[in-house]
Amino acid sequence: MSNIKIITFNVRGLQSDKSRKRKVDFLKRLDYDILCLQEMRLKTHVDVCELNKMWNTAHSIISIGEDSSDGVGSFFKKDAVNINKRRDIIPGRLLLVDCCYYGQRLRIINVYNAPERTKKIQLLKKLKYLLEIGFNIILCGDFNIVTEANDRISKVEFRELRESKLLVKICKEAALRDLYRHLHPHTVHYTRFDSLTKTRIDRFYISHNVQDDVTVIIRNQNELSSVMEILHHYEQASGAKTKLKGCGLDIRPDNLK
Repeated sequence: MSNIKIITFNVRGLQSDKSRKRKVDFLKRLDYDILCLQEMRLKTHVDVCELNKMWNTAHSIISIGEDSSDGVGSFFKKDAVNINKRRDIIPGRLLLVDCCYYGQRLRIINVYNAPERTKKIQLLKKLKYLLEIGFNIILCGDFNIVTEANDRISKVEFRELRESKLLVKICKEAALRDLYRHLHPHTVHYTRFDSLTKTRIDRFYISHNVQDDVTVIIRNQNELSSVMEILHHYEQASGAKTKLKGCGLDIRPDNLK
C-alpha cells in the first residue's frame, strides 16, 4: 500500500464566511491524503454545502452537532478511497468512517471530546465498541484528555483522572498505540497552550499493522489562529495578499518498527 499522510487539526471555527475562506485556503495548501478537523462550528447543512464548494476535495464527510463548538470532518484529497460507511456516533463530536484506501480496509475515527467530564466518559464508552473490529484503525482528534505527567506543563500537580484511565484502558484493549508517546516515551510535549497550561490533548492512536504505511501529523491548535491573525493584520496594513508556507510538523514517523 502507498504511504498515507494523515493530519489532525483543531481549527477553532469555520463558521463565518471571512474566517472560513482564510482558513480553508490555508488548509488546502497542506500536504495530506486524509485531513481530520475538529471544532468546525458549522451550524447548518447550508454551511456544510458552502464549505464543500470551497474545498472541492475527492470526498468530504462532515458531522455537525447542537453545541456552538461542535463539528468534525474527514477530508480525502485523492480518489483512491472508497467510502464504505459513515456513522455520526455523537453528531459533531464522534465520527466514524469505514473506507478502503489503496486496497487496505481502514476505520478512521475522528474525535472532538467535550470539556465536561460526564460527556468525556460518555464518548469514551461509545468509542470502546467502535474498536471491536477485525481490521485496522486510525483514531485521532482532540481528546481533551491528558493521560500522564509528560503530557502537560503546568504549576498544578498532575492527577490521573477517571477519563484518563479509561482512554488508556480502551486503547490498550484494542491494541492501539499512542503514536507520539511510542516514538517519544519521555518527552514533555504539548499541542495546546494558554498563559497557564500547556497540554498534549491532540493525539493519534493507531493499529500496529498500519504503522509502516502511515505518516501522521498533529498540528498545534494555536497555530491556525496565530497564522490567521498575522495574515489578517499584514493584509490590512499592506493591501497585499500573501501565500502561507510551512508545516510545523509535530509527528512524522515514516517507518516505525
